[in-house]
Amino acid sequence: MRHTQRGIGMLSLFVLIAVVSLLGTVTIRLAPVYLDYWGLTRVIEGVVKEHNGTDASPVQVRSTLSRHFVTNRVEAVSIRDLKISVVDDNVVIDASYEKRVPLIFNVDAVVKFEDARYVIERK
Repeated sequence: MRHTQRGIGMLSLFVLIAVVSLLGTVTIRLAPVYLDYWGLTRVIEGVVKEHNGTDASPVQVRSTLSRHFVTNRVEAVSIRDLKISVVDDNVVIDASYEKRVPLIFNVDAVVKFEDARYVIERK
């Protein structure tokens, strides 16, 4: 009577464990970066709603953002790193940035957030 293998072999099990461990490590290391980004965008969107339709200056917007950054503990980007300017009589907030995260040994992940650009329409 001939027996066939049932289940997973030892080598296949080690490969599966390695792949799951690698994916778990990447997820654990990158999750805080994305959570920080979502917090940053939530704060900026709140400030945009607060100042939309008003005659806010870039200095006022920066001051409001600074207060909200402290209140919401935004640490992903500094208030000095934001580019706040006036374009076509609107205040534009450019919060694009990139973050480098160490993954394993000497391997890093670089995450770019380039779509963080908001416009406050003034009167």
